[in-house]
Amino acid sequence: MPLSHKKLSAWYHPLAQQLEAGLPFAAALRASTGTGAPAAGITAMAITVETGGSIDDALRVAGPWLPAADRLFLSAAAETGRLPRVLRNLSERHAQFSAVKLRVALACIYPLVVLHAGFFLFPLLSMIDWEKGFVWSGDAYLRALACTLLPLWLIAAVVWISSRRQSPWLGRVARLLPALRGYAVGQSLADFSFALGNFLEAGLSIDRAWLAAGAISHSSDLECAAVAIHAAIERGEAPGSLLPHWRCFPDEFTALYRVGESTGQLEHNLLRLAASNQERANASLKVATLLYPALLFVGVIALVGYHIVAFYSGYLKMINDLATS
Repeated sequence: MPLSHKKLSAWYHPLAQQLEAGLPFAAALRASTGTGAPAAGITAMAITVETGGSIDDALRVAGPWLPAADRLFLSAAAETGRLPRVLRNLSERHAQFSAVKLRVALACIYPLVVLHAGFFLFPLLSMIDWEKGFVWSGDAYLRALACTLLPLWLIAAVVWISSRRQSPWLGRVARLLPALRGYAVGQSLADFSFALGNFLEAGLSIDRAWLAAGAISHSSDLECAAVAIHAAIERGEAPGSLLPHWRCFPDEFTALYRVGESTGQLEHNLLRLAASNQERANASLKVATLLYPALLFVGVIALVGYHIVAFYSGYLKMINDLATS
């Protein structure tokens, strides 16, 4: 499972500094021990390089803690000697992801606490009998908790593990939900722009950069567009003229790409697009963190209202039975 964004950011930054200071890759790796990445993985990478292996070989022995997309960026950068710059870009991006995930986690804490409190209390209300009083049943209470808490915890665990493994199905599900659709679309475009810009900055050829960026975009539309544009580039066509034919590229992307293409600032403009689309994705995610907890509160209030009505219905029924007896 890949490292957290926070740890990756903490490791990439000093590694870039060591390389910029002129240290060989193996020495820079050893000097970055203790900054976030597992010591065993760093040692294995350093030994691979010291025994004659390439940086690509070192990346292959790193283990699953290094994200697959990051391996592609680092491998491309290593081929052209632009590793420090790409490491800095990755460090900044993972730091942004870490901050966003922290805000989302904090926004979810209070609604989850309220939901759990409701799940623990609602089974007790069903044990109130107007003739016998409160009748405790441990088995019934545990069954009620099992029917509510276990599915909730299972869903949370699946989402958390899938998120850590960067599973593409999360993006597909998010595109079906209000507010989260905007986040998924914006995040995919931000990831694509960042990947394309970094591949070009690392020295990858334009056709290979498009193909690789599409493969790691987690968006079927962007991947199809990237494959088609890769084929067009091989035929000698410029990508900028083809972008309007693909709805997955908004006008801003097309305009800035064409400007960068004509001025030689393509990498800069793509990273700028990555930042602007990331801001939009974060804004959509902020709306989602307000919308879905609000819906959760409405659901809890509805359950409370139901139990209150049931409570007084039982009370009125008891009084009516007494009056007619």
